[in-house]
Amino acid sequence: MAQPPRRTTKIQSARTRAYDDDAFVHNFAVRGAREIIVMDPNGRPMRSTVSQRRSYAYASHLHALAIMARNVVRDLDPANDVTFMRLRSNRQEVHISITQEFILVVIQRLKKQKE
Repeated sequence: MAQPPRRTTKIQSARTRAYDDDAFVHNFAVRGAREIIVMDPNGRPMRSTVSQRRSYAYASHLHALAIMARNVVRDLDPANDVTFMRLRSNRQEVHISITQEFILVVIQRLKKQKE
């Protein structure tokens, strides 16, 4: 009886995997994220899992919101700064992480709760 052929897997180097788009999306999708946008400090999308039109729409609104929140916190106490924001609505939850190098936006769709 003939044995089935062996499957061989090609192992990718760490450098190749680091730039793989599937790995970028997979790391967040495991945790329930649906849309991910990485923006530069000026609010321009650098990388995104959604369409270009939608990422620019999110970026323009959320960057303005992040700047306003940062200004309010600095007005109250100049020693403090905003590093993370969480917005929640009935349908989705938006997480915004703000650093000097980039702004990361993760959007999660919420599960419908039984009434």
